[in-house]
Formats: sequence, C-alpha cells, structure tokens
Amino acid sequence: MKKKIMLLLCAVCTAALLGGCGTNQKENSDQKESTDKEETGGSEDQKEAIEYNAADYVELGEYMGLEVSLGSYEVTDEDVKNEVTNALLAYPVYEDTEKDTVEDGDFVNIDYEGLKDGEAFNGGTAQGAVLEIGSNSFIDGFEEGLIGVKVGEKVALDLTFPEGYQNAELAGQAVVFNVTVNKIVNKSDMTYDMLDDAFVEKNMSSQGYKTVEDFENGVRTQLEESKEVTKEQETQAAVIQKLKEVCKVKEFPDGLLDQRMDEYMARFNANLEAYGMKLEDYLSTSGFTEEDFNAQAEQLVTETLEGELIIEAIAQKEKIEISDEEFEEYKKSVVEEYGYESEEALLEQHGEEYVRNVYLREKTIDMLTKNAKITYGENSGEAKGAGEETSEEGQETGEKETSEEGQETGEKETAEE
Repeated sequence: MKKKIMLLLCAVCTAALLGGCGTNQKENSDQKESTDKEETGGSEDQKEAIEYNAADYVELGEYMGLEVSLGSYEVTDEDVKNEVTNALLAYPVYEDTEKDTVEDGDFVNIDYEGLKDGEAFNGGTAQGAVLEIGSNSFIDGFEEGLIGVKVGEKVALDLTFPEGYQNAELAGQAVVFNVTVNKIVNKSDMTYDMLDDAFVEKNMSSQGYKTVEDFENGVRTQLEESKEVTKEQETQAAVIQKLKEVCKVKEFPDGLLDQRMDEYMARFNANLEAYGMKLEDYLSTSGFTEEDFNAQAEQLVTETLEGELIIEAIAQKEKIEISDEEFEEYKKSVVEEYGYESEEALLEQHGEEYVRNVYLREKTIDMLTKNAKITYGENSGEAKGAGEETSEEGQETGEKETSEEGQETGEKETAEE
C-alpha cells in the first residue's frame, strides 16, 4: 500500500502543478488568456485568473546551448540477464515429495470444484492447482480444512464467501468445495541457469516466445524501449535544472504561489479520495507530520513554478506559437496515449487553455533540448545535477491498477504492501 501511495504522490506532483490558473500575457498580444478550470476531481468551480507577464518576473541567461552530462542508457547483457531472472520468479518450480499428510505451511497440489446450491459455479473448478497452506489466499476455512488431509483423500468443505467478496453473485453465499489432495510438493525458484527452450515454449508461448533466444530478445527490446523513455525524461529534467542555474526568477506574481498551492492540495485530496483515503490517512501511512507535508508540498510547488515561469519567458522571447493544426494533433495524441474517451472528455476535465499551456511548455522544452549540448556517459542512467524533478510537464499520468482475475475459488483479493 505504501508503494501505491508514494506513486500517487509522484503522479500528483507532476500532473497537478503545471498549467494552472495563472494567465501569462504574451508579447505583442493584448488578448488575455481564459481561466482554466480548477481540477479538483471533477469540480466545475473556476478560479479567477491571475494575469501576469512572465518576462517581468524572470531574468533570462544564456539558455541556448546548455551543457548537460548524463549517464549511459544502453542495455547490457547483464541487464537482460537480471530482468530475465526477475521474470522467472513468476514461474516457480515444484518438486514432488513423499510426504502424505498436509500440514500448515505445505504446498499442496489439489483438484477442486465449487458448488452453489448443488451446481458448479463459473471459475470455481481447477485441476493441479498449487496452494500454500497458511497463505490466506483462499476464503476462510478453505486452507484450514485441508490440514490433516492425506494425499489422495477427497474432502468436502462447507464454506461461506465473505459479504464483501468481489463477485457479487457469490458474496455472502454458502458453497461446498470438493477438494482432492493430489500431492504435497516443495517449491523453489526457477533460475536463469535452469532456463531452456522447452520451459519457454511451455510457459511463454502465449507471449510469442518459443526459445530462450526469443525470450531474451523480447526482454532486451522491452528494456531498450523503457530506457529510451527514461533517457528522454531525464534529459529534459537535466535541461530544466540547468535552466534554473542560468536563469533567475526574481519574484512570483502576487497570489500565484498561493493559488498553485490551493490547486495542488485540491488535486492531492481528490486523488486520495480515489483511494478511499483522507489526508490524515496518508500522513499516518507515510509517516509524515502535517508540518513536514506542507513544507514539502510548498517546496515542490515553488520549484515547479520557478521552472514554469522560466519556460514561459523563453517561449515569449522565442515567439514560440502553436498552430491550430499542431494543437489538434497534440490533443489526439494525448487522448490516445492516456485513454481519454474523446477530445471533448479531455477538454472537459482540464480545460482547453490548460492543455494548450502544457503543449506550449512541452514545445519549448523540446526546442531547448534540441539546442543543448548533451553528453551521455558509460556508468549511470541518472542525470548529474538533475535533482528530483521530472520533465513530464503537465502530463496527466496515472498508473492503471491491474489485477489478475483469478478463478472464483474463494481466493481473497490481495494487494502489494
């Protein structure tokens, strides 16, 4: 759970702070930008725009040709081996034993059939399933009911699904599981040295792999794609960090920092609500005090707003503009990449001006990155001096939670801690 909460914090940090409700008056333009919709998890409320000219608040230095040094993003054979080894942890090896009576902690190979009102229900039947007794992965009474059962013996378990079970048709229902204990086995991890073509074809053919070479090539491709994304993100983050070294924000427009803090907290609380939590729950889980949290949030908002104003001032000076055609293509790409139902849904959630501001910043950062003098090294993929910032300016990123839809065997819903 802590891992998910920290991912939530990072997602809010990148998505919630850029775009905002401030209005940057561009040079040679008397038209004021419209107010963005305040993103508070669907709120229709709007805040009054704070009008400002970024150039009045930023002292620009030599922002072209920034020198940036980063590590290597090449995928090595060792990287591939490590990733393959990690992937194999999902494919444990089971070895038969001579043990004949089930005890707590044993791994048992079982056949089972679940009956409700005398009829087998969908997903309640399996053959050759391996269950760890004491893992609490099945509903209460299932695992306990197998303790003391002999290999080859068949037992009938009268059980009741919990009221909150994910399948509403089974929630709170009385069922009978007819279970046969086939054997008791020992579990060990599959290792890289044990890997052969037969194992790959048996376990990974559905993924398109038939040989070890196929599998390793697939892993290498995935790593290369992942490192390419990381390279782009960390390169842009390093460029933004260098910008802050050569450009200076003299002060913030009156009220803008407070407004961004309000927006941040509104978004953060809305995201917590999606997890069924409140801020006090987050503080208790994360170990933060309220004072620590507020200080961290203000530091984050301040640093992000500094970068934002610098980029806006550069966009003004360079007269970077967005054509209608470019903006249409950008909206389509965001809808496709982040799974919005339509462009209308995107704009309804964030407001057109917010999306346009995000695109303008992305375009400006792309320009600065292309003009930077970037050196990639051999040791580390982390940007030197890039700090903790991310370059995904304003992208509404969110992790989709996935869960393996298991059989309706009474398995409990589990969550990674």
